[in-house]
Amino acid sequence: MLTTVDTYPLYAPVVRVLSYYDLFEYPLRSDEIGLFLPVAGVSSYELEGSLAEMVADGKIRKVKGYYFLPHRESSVVERRIAMEEHGNRMWRIARLMTSLMRYTPFVRGVFISGQLCRYIADEQSDIDYFIVTEPRRLWIVRTLFVLFRRTLLFNSRKYFCTNYYVTADNLTIKERNPYVACEVASLKPIYNREIFDRFIEENDWVGEFYPNFSIERIEIRRGVEGGERFRRLLECLIPARLADRLDKRLMETTRKFWRRKFPGLDARAYESSLRTRRDESRAHPNDQAPVVLERYNAGLRMYGISDE
Repeated sequence: MLTTVDTYPLYAPVVRVLSYYDLFEYPLRSDEIGLFLPVAGVSSYELEGSLAEMVADGKIRKVKGYYFLPHRESSVVERRIAMEEHGNRMWRIARLMTSLMRYTPFVRGVFISGQLCRYIADEQSDIDYFIVTEPRRLWIVRTLFVLFRRTLLFNSRKYFCTNYYVTADNLTIKERNPYVACEVASLKPIYNREIFDRFIEENDWVGEFYPNFSIERIEIRRGVEGGERFRRLLECLIPARLADRLDKRLMETTRKFWRRKFPGLDARAYESSLRTRRDESRAHPNDQAPVVLERYNAGLRMYGISDE
């Protein structure tokens, strides 16, 4: 007796993609499905044909060019369209904020993460930034941004949520699972396209999860450039030895602060959620990765797909 997988060879890969984004009530276009399809060598023609067959037989649904799982109502498409419109407004705000951030000493690149990296947002969305800094200057940059947020933005994270920093000599993300791979593949550059290209190149392990992923297939919108001359001038005013000592001291101070603020976390949780290194800072005290992966695997099982 033929199974669904036998009848539709791309059923399992397509459901894997749709199931992951279903966690966020996010229907996908066919090109987006192709980008995150976990199998290689599938042409757009073959994918479109397979999607059409699955839609015709009720295995998946399609409304206004967007595909989603059959347990969802069509209103999920209207939600995405509305979020795209709001995302356009949020991207303009992100460009404005980044145009200020680029003048900060030792900033080398700014990427957009979170919801907005998919060019969508709603009224509750923050703007999340992934920051690349000069080596051994990460904690200076982070402290400057914290002071900026707490004073000029009255501690609001709505348009200025900077929760992940790496240095320019540490662009390779170490964690490797579907959640992290999707987040890395979804980042968008808003300042310094050159360092973004380096970031994607150094994280080519994403291809283990998404073999069709490539920088050429990323939709990249207009960001901001310039500011290097003024920023370098400010950097010259800070003696190198002083900057080294200051950066280390700020890191140690932040580590102690987090230990006091989150006393219940064990060593593994601190390393995962509140990473405090000279070349990396991650401030996710409520790390959602385990929850997302658990829900993702449960969704796969609901559709008869192995969660291997």
